[in-house]
Amino acid sequence: MCKTIDDLLIDYNFSGKSNDELKLYSQWFDDHKDQRLNYLTEAVRSSNGFENWQPDFTPESLEKLGDWLYQNVETEKFSEKDYKAKRKAVPDYISINDWDLTIKTRSLLVDVGIYFGEVFIKNHDLKWEQFFSKIKNHNDHGHMVIAGFGKKVLNPIWVIYIMGLGFADKTKQASRLFEIYERWKQYL
Repeated sequence: MCKTIDDLLIDYNFSGKSNDELKLYSQWFDDHKDQRLNYLTEAVRSSNGFENWQPDFTPESLEKLGDWLYQNVETEKFSEKDYKAKRKAVPDYISINDWDLTIKTRSLLVDVGIYFGEVFIKNHDLKWEQFFSKIKNHNDHGHMVIAGFGKKVLNPIWVIYIMGLGFADKTKQASRLFEIYERWKQYL
């Protein structure tokens, strides 16, 4: 069973935070990364058919992990009130879902994002770093990223979150996790 993340010192609205506040996230990440990986391993191995999954940080381990994650992404419908508020905030020509990922799923996606990042780190001699941009609403501002991909930085947690949305609406298949690894590996 996955342990939901409930001990962040800040919320996820990174664009509204000072650099000092964002450093609290970096500290949390460093202090909890190994624990979150342990929670992920426990959650995967306690699932039928995945008891023998090896969290050995090989690219191949992502194939089985992708299968597991695909089966465990959950959504919940917005209340009518929440949906109307969201619909009002978004122009009519943009379609929106009437659901969102559950908190449990969001925690899983963070944990899988950490594991995904660790696969790159352990196989390609890279490291985590916190990204700061002069543009505060930059997608990666304040996030833990991995440099070394040419001019790009990899934000594993964000990449996995987007993939999780694709799993939820069935526009992406379980093989997507390994495919993303292969695509990013090309930038090294």
